[in-house]
Amino acid sequence: KRPPVIWLSGQECTGCVETLLRANHPTLEHLIFDLISLDYSETLNAGSGHQAEEARAQSIEANKGNFILVVDGAIPVKDGGVYCQIAGKPVVDILKETAPLAAAVIAIGSCASWGGIPSASPNPTGATPVHKILEGSNIPVVNIPGCPPNPYNFLSTVLHYVTFTAFCQSKLTM
Repeated sequence: KRPPVIWLSGQECTGCVETLLRANHPTLEHLIFDLISLDYSETLNAGSGHQAEEARAQSIEANKGNFILVVDGAIPVKDGGVYCQIAGKPVVDILKETAPLAAAVIAIGSCASWGGIPSASPNPTGATPVHKILEGSNIPVVNIPGCPPNPYNFLSTVLHYVTFTAFCQSKLTM
């Protein structure tokens, strides 16, 4: 069984996903078809709408504590987070619900790592980096900044978890 990955997108430009297209060792298709199981990504999902949301919920339930959560984009918090929603639900709420169930959280790109352009003054949406949203929850966040980020820094981090982390090893031997 390949290690599952859930990829959430906040306020972003899709550059973090697009940077992976430029990688050639491993290639994006090798990563998602051979090394990990990309169970949810708004940008790369085969399904959409209710199908995609159901797949995300099923993967989280089946893999509690054993999936990698990747987040790109800043997380808006002003007005309850209404400025970025997935399936009618603020992404800030989805992040707070999903992160405690993950084995690892990776914030990819400058927006997810530091707030990026969405958090620039006057910051009308209250755009906030992932680690600030999870502050005080004892959930470690690996930041991979860059606009766009270096795909090899991201791939190396994911593959490190896949190769050396106990949760991945136990899943691979099941």
